[in-house]
Amino acid sequence: MEILKRKIEAIMTKEDTAPFSSALEFILYLFSLAYRTIVRIRTSLYKNGTVKSKRLPCKVISIGNLTVGGTGKTPLAMYIADLLQRSGYRVVIVSRGYGGSAEKTGGIVSDGKAIRMDVEQAGDEPYLMATRLKGIPIIVGSNRYQAGKQAVRTFNPDILLLDDAFQHIQLERDLNLCLCDAEKPFGNRYLIPRGPLREPVEHLRRADAVVLTRHESSKGSPGSIRDIQKYLPGKPVFKCSHVPSGLREPVTGKTHNVEILTDRKVLAFSGIAKNEDFTALLSELGTTIVKFMPFPDHYRYSNGDLERILQTAQRLNVDYIVTTEKDYVRIGNRPSASFPTLILVISILFGEDSEPFENFIKGTIHLTAKAQRTQRKN
Repeated sequence: MEILKRKIEAIMTKEDTAPFSSALEFILYLFSLAYRTIVRIRTSLYKNGTVKSKRLPCKVISIGNLTVGGTGKTPLAMYIADLLQRSGYRVVIVSRGYGGSAEKTGGIVSDGKAIRMDVEQAGDEPYLMATRLKGIPIIVGSNRYQAGKQAVRTFNPDILLLDDAFQHIQLERDLNLCLCDAEKPFGNRYLIPRGPLREPVEHLRRADAVVLTRHESSKGSPGSIRDIQKYLPGKPVFKCSHVPSGLREPVTGKTHNVEILTDRKVLAFSGIAKNEDFTALLSELGTTIVKFMPFPDHYRYSNGDLERILQTAQRLNVDYIVTTEKDYVRIGNRPSASFPTLILVISILFGEDSEPFENFIKGTIHLTAKAQRTQRKN
């Protein structure tokens, strides 16, 4: 089963634009055609009003993407939440809570002061946001409308920030942001399961703006921007980069500059959507990756996995074990303090697009969010 899964993943990320060159590709292509039909019918039902989207009594910003896999939605959600909080708005983040036991039932991960769920309940990404963001409540639930109602009832926010919700058209939003990877914004342009697309490329028209992520690693971003603008004429496309901003010791909490890894030998491991991005970042820091141990996205590490990582690091006599923040929250307090371990902290930077992007967000939301809160009080 695992072999079949790897074959399907390889086909989904394959750059060849031919629909199929093997029996498995042909089967996946047929399924993708069926999936396309279902998605288009669903979208049409909402578009023509046969099925009504629901509205919450506060401003709603959605962050999502067209493809499966990581495009940096969670870092951008934290970036925007911090921006809006600094601008004086009361913000609550609502996430699906993928992989957590509270995904179906819903619930409060953090009230902005104290974390109420563990990572097994919340899911790794909501839990990570809860550890990073102070004063910003985090709520999970696959039913975003019900989760949003709980947010309004409990925290009375000005703005609700939906993480990974571009396809969640059941809930109306005031601002719809779509993230695209700068190097491959639409993957191989095939829908699941032949490719990585969650819906047809033309559905990008629902977006109010596109954020082109990992712009620093893209060699063809001008072409990507032109490709995106075909579907978003007159709408902005912002560019951002994911950059290492520091390293943290998990036991002591002590932080270090990224230069500490220069010319150092490390064992790295990660279980994220694009493990290769993690190793690329480490290589750019001048790190010697003696051994890399990849795991699937959202992987739940067993004690045996952690013991194997530790023993391998000891055997190879590396200087450090290095992993991601997202991986570390899934490990909790289990890592041994007997071996030097560092967590790579990633920040999102907009560079020259920083001021235009922030003005776009604040200008779109404007002061009507606070006016809505005043109306609810009255």
